[in-house]
Amino acid sequence: MLKAISELLDESPGLKGRQIAKELGLDKSQVNSFLHKNQDTFVKNSNHEWCLIRAQHVEIDFGTGWIDEKAFESAIGKLAYQKDANKITFRFGIDCKFLLIALARFLALANQLTAIGKDVVIDTTACPNTHSFFSRNGFFDYLNQSVTCFPERPAMSAAKTYRDNSDTLVELGEIAQPTQNKELVIRLGDRFVEHSSASYFLAAKTVFSELVGNVTDHSESKIPGLAGLQVYRPYNKPKHIQTVISDSGLGIAATLRTTLQSEHPKLYAQFSAETVENDIALVQKAFTSGEVSRFGKGRGLGFKSSREHASKEKVIIVIRQLTFSLALEYSKGQLINVSEDRGLVPITGTHICFDFYVDNF
Repeated sequence: MLKAISELLDESPGLKGRQIAKELGLDKSQVNSFLHKNQDTFVKNSNHEWCLIRAQHVEIDFGTGWIDEKAFESAIGKLAYQKDANKITFRFGIDCKFLLIALARFLALANQLTAIGKDVVIDTTACPNTHSFFSRNGFFDYLNQSVTCFPERPAMSAAKTYRDNSDTLVELGEIAQPTQNKELVIRLGDRFVEHSSASYFLAAKTVFSELVGNVTDHSESKIPGLAGLQVYRPYNKPKHIQTVISDSGLGIAATLRTTLQSEHPKLYAQFSAETVENDIALVQKAFTSGEVSRFGKGRGLGFKSSREHASKEKVIIVIRQLTFSLALEYSKGQLINVSEDRGLVPITGTHICFDFYVDNF
């Protein structure tokens, strides 16, 4: 309800409780009760007309426990209607633990907020383990120096000091020019094969090489693209290998649209209108057909060509774009489920998470 009312009042301030309820199709008494309980977010005038409180400082609390992509998006939700805030503080509760998929999005968001002039603070005082994990994973190495950190950033990067010393981690590495990417791709592929099977050697190297290569070819962002890997062994659940490839560039749909009319006229005729629905469809097409590319027919986005080899088990690919996320779930090489989340807080670029479940290994 918070998100729905906030978005409505952001666009149409000065509505009464009954008007808000009518617009959203909600019960009037429930809406009025909610508004009165959240007067740190909403304020009413003498005519009982409600507006959003425009905060100059927004605090985001990630709470405790595991933070996956859903928990991350929920926590940062208030940024969607506090666009005028000039300071954003992120806090972490005791035992807060970020999955790699959430870590990549958080790093991109923090750097992007800083790039547009926001004052960003990351406070891990209450959770030393998160601070240590950020250092070990390489988060601080790629975090804009303008971001204020409490406690201060480590004097020595644990990611650089202990690089490749963990059998469950490939520290975040910068995606640069093709010759420099080779080492990163080898590190990702070797660790992947170590936790799956040698039969995936070629497929893994192909997938990582092509996904990393797409960032080099298409990103066009001054914020560096990154890739990393983490192995998770949750209790009573199958082990899974999570790999992220993240960049702050134009995004897949926007990149494809630059040449869509000339290179893919049939797709242009179908998806020429720049809508969220069409962008989602374009992204799904690019990841499932293997023949959709900015430069015409070719390698596409680097997954379908090796999917038959790489997805003998359960595989989930999550593609986060500007304001939506698309999840493709495969089993034994077949696409079995597609799900999407819309209306997300804007984060530019393409943030791909490749989850490979290896319960039989």
